Amino acid sequence: MKRVVTEELLDEHDAPREDMERSLRDLRRFNRWAGGTRTYLRLLHHFAPNAKIVVDLGAGTADLLDALPTDVMTIGVDLNIKHLLYERDRSRAMRVVADANQLPFRDASVDVVTSSHFFHHFEPEVNASILRGALRIARIGAMASDTRRHRLPFLFVRLLGVLHLVGRITAFDAPASVARGYTAEEARRVGEMTDARRVEVVNAMPFRFGLLLWK
Repeated sequence: MKRVVTEELLDEHDAPREDMERSLRDLRRFNRWAGGTRTYLRLLHHFAPNAKIVVDLGAGTADLLDALPTDVMTIGVDLNIKHLLYERDRSRAMRVVADANQLPFRDASVDVVTSSHFFHHFEPEVNASILRGALRIARIGAMASDTRRHRLPFLFVRLLGVLHLVGRITAFDAPASVARGYTAEEARRVGEMTDARRVEVVNAMPFRFGLLLWK
């Protein structure tokens, strides 16, 4: 399946509030019921089981961070303040509005920098730059998890839209995100563009991958 870049509606800062909130709820449900949260936790446990300070890029409502043990300090970073503010009262994660390519943290100030369903938004060179910045602030390394580009997940999320099981934005964005995604080998090549000491790609459940970069 050829990679096709299409801008996603949720990335727009002027998306209607009702549609935006429905899409954020869709994403939380995907994480809860389609294995996103489980995959994130397993990858992080494999990568850095003793991490105590975790920063998540493109964190949205920070639901993945909230699934971590309570003794872990969690910081959600997102460029869109509306995403961070939604359901913030139900979250314990700290929130920072920032560009993922200009992280406002000191060198080696956190244990791990993660992202989930964020990698596909960017071209390889930009992803490599973001990961280099993540490695700068991390003591252990950086981890990116996303859906692997393949026709089956593409058709599955298209069907959800046709059946009106997701909101208007998700019905458009979900297929676009799969089509814009990377294969595991493409993700590995991006990782090798960074200064990481070690690069590993893990296949996680059907059609998911984890890119792990050790500092």
